[in-house]
Amino acid sequence: MAYASEDMRLMGGVPGQQLFIYRTSDDVSAVIASGYFDKAAEEYNLDTGDIVIACSGATKADAVDLLVAKNNSGTVTMVNGS
Repeated sequence: MAYASEDMRLMGGVPGQQLFIYRTSDDVSAVIASGYFDKAAEEYNLDTGDIVIACSGATKADAVDLLVAKNNSGTVTMVNGS
């Protein structure tokens, strides 16, 4: 699978300090891959320092990880803080 904007929710904050929740059936290894959240940079202004709570796996509840975004000119990578 891949990033789906309908699975992303802004929970609060301001640009550069936003908090999101993201639910996906993708494994966390896919979610933290470079480029997975590139579209979110356009749609949600996902930027360096933003935090994403990722609920991932087949049931969208198999794992919960706290991710921090790094946006380098539109290419987003995630650091797994869990």
